[in-house]
Amino acid sequence: MVDDSNPTAAQLEALKVADLKSMCKDAGLKISGRKQELIDRLLESFASDDDDEILLLEEEEVSHESTEELAEIEEEVFEAEVYVAELDVESDDDLLIDDEDEIFEAEVFEAELFEEEEYDLPPIPSSRPNRLAGGSLLGTLTSKSTIATLLVILVIAGGGYWWWTNNLDPFVAEPIEYGDQMNFAISSGSFDVEGEEMVRELDNRLNGALSEVCEKFDVDFTGTGNIAVAKGGNSELLNPSDSNLVGVVQARDAYGLTFLAVEQELNHQLSATVSSKTWLGDQTDNLCSVPVGPISGYSFAQTSKSWTELTSKALLSTHSSVTLDNQGEQTVVEALSYGVPDDALSDLMPELLLPLKPVELTPIFGNSLLEEGQTGTSGNWRWAVGSVISVGDEMGLQINMAHTEVEGCVGRANMVLYVVPSSPWAVQQQVDIRLEKSRYDSPDCGVLAEYLLDRALPEGSISLQYTLVRTSDSSGEGMIDWQSSYGNRPGDNSGALSGNENWGSSGLHMPDHSDDRSWPLEQAIACIVNQTLEAQEASAALASGGYVYRAIDDRSHGLTEWNVSWVDDNDAGWVRVEERTENCSVLDKGSIGGEDKPAHRRESIPTTATLQQVEARIIDPNRYPILVTDITESGSLSDDTSIGYLLTVPPEASDLLDLIDGLQEGSVVVFGQREWSESGMDHTLSYGIDGETGRMAGWVNTSTNT
Repeated sequence: MVDDSNPTAAQLEALKVADLKSMCKDAGLKISGRKQELIDRLLESFASDDDDEILLLEEEEVSHESTEELAEIEEEVFEAEVYVAELDVESDDDLLIDDEDEIFEAEVFEAELFEEEEYDLPPIPSSRPNRLAGGSLLGTLTSKSTIATLLVILVIAGGGYWWWTNNLDPFVAEPIEYGDQMNFAISSGSFDVEGEEMVRELDNRLNGALSEVCEKFDVDFTGTGNIAVAKGGNSELLNPSDSNLVGVVQARDAYGLTFLAVEQELNHQLSATVSSKTWLGDQTDNLCSVPVGPISGYSFAQTSKSWTELTSKALLSTHSSVTLDNQGEQTVVEALSYGVPDDALSDLMPELLLPLKPVELTPIFGNSLLEEGQTGTSGNWRWAVGSVISVGDEMGLQINMAHTEVEGCVGRANMVLYVVPSSPWAVQQQVDIRLEKSRYDSPDCGVLAEYLLDRALPEGSISLQYTLVRTSDSSGEGMIDWQSSYGNRPGDNSGALSGNENWGSSGLHMPDHSDDRSWPLEQAIACIVNQTLEAQEASAALASGGYVYRAIDDRSHGLTEWNVSWVDDNDAGWVRVEERTENCSVLDKGSIGGEDKPAHRRESIPTTATLQQVEARIIDPNRYPILVTDITESGSLSDDTSIGYLLTVPPEASDLLDLIDGLQEGSVVVFGQREWSESGMDHTLSYGIDGETGRMAGWVNTSTNT
């Protein structure tokens, strides 16, 4: 009969959400969702268990027309039990049997199976419960009838142990858990950059670390690494009542607000051989022909921590530190970035490009049942499941992946993954990525993609190949309850500045209004306008509809200097002015022409905050404590830390831009830099933050001992 011990729907509705989640957790079910979803999930699980009991009762009532046949069935079931005991199959936690009599209770159920010519095994359980599969799977794997069925099928298959280890049933990718970790080895690694523009782009991202390199830069590497999911304690919770979420850690978003997040740490220890080209004579001569290398002996160490917000599953920030050492010459690059970059170049460079990261399976495959021949898509990735393969002592699947957007426009981005039921990451991956601007005119590349690539992607190519193989791993404890809400969670974008400076209509520049700096931008612009002789081009342009698209201050020499770049309908240029006790002084000036001349489009200038508002956010120790330590002194920007802005607008109006909503609008970034020496190292720090919303993009600190 049906088990009356299971609670009814009415009884479940009377319980609190916390009690329902606890019941779901005990049953191996997902604990996320609304109250009604939890109730439905539990009722479905109870119904599955009841169906097993009803089926057994129905089968017990079958007419026993052949006593001899039933005796033969009982004998075969008994033999299955003895055979499997010798194979020690019951060592799997999900198949443990406490009472041998349970096998015989299901013996009639097996009689039905003998009438079938083919036998379908249930999914093979991993070393820990596969929580993505839901309650129905867990109920099936732990039911008495399924256990007995498995035992019988092992005997019927003949050589049961061979069948079990050389065949793989469909499975769902294992999600990461708090405390998971995996060690791996990297081999056959190469990172190649060709083309002067591409080399300069990489050099800019590394704050000049490749200034002596031109046209070509090649790195061959091997090494080891590990990835791990942190497990936080109770002290990390924002609200003590959220004890069911233990494992999370506190992390800040781009606005400096504190959320609960899942922390992953990635480490590499690599050895590398470097080859490149360098300048012949002085760099200004623009002669690049001298080959350098291959030079061995480079060691590369990298540590990267990332924080993914629990409720939204959005990437909050990534903090990376890279150390490159060659015979005592050391370069350290430390970077903190918030969220995912939204420029076209970064969008086309898959996450796997740098750093070398094991692929996490659940974000790609979700709840898809992975089996030979299965295909699907995830974002811009197309994947297809290949044949069953052996990985160490486990059976797994080979999965081929290709990035469709890269493939259609700028080259290739391919991966071959080897996945097993027990690991949340690929246990082996082969990566082959090549980006090449010359490919963007492919017939598969749309008009918009061509336009964006032409603007954002440098000339040249960049490629990456490597093989990553798991060497060891260990499973954590504690399921991550993604998308759960929690107490004291800030609202999305609640930290954004409400900038209302509409200077695009008639203003000359982004408003400054600083009270902390002695010579704000307003005074520097007044100096230029009034210096009609020394800065006549700039003065005339600003008086006839022109505006300042770039300005940055420099207080490192005692007196404040502003380097101001201007543009109008006809011309563009720059002028450098200096603060003086009386009036001011024009130090230098020049023109900007050719491809370097920006478009003049007042209608594209967005509404912004003031420089003073953004500056106050940058130096707030409660928002960005790591950055504040390096760029402030006595609560203000240090004298050797600059601040300024850059306005970027689309090219002159075109049919394409007029048809695409949103591409007509420009953007304003507030940026700055500091250079200093400390403890035998020369440091250069650069930062960038959105001038419209106050959303921090991040900062990079490059240190050398040369």
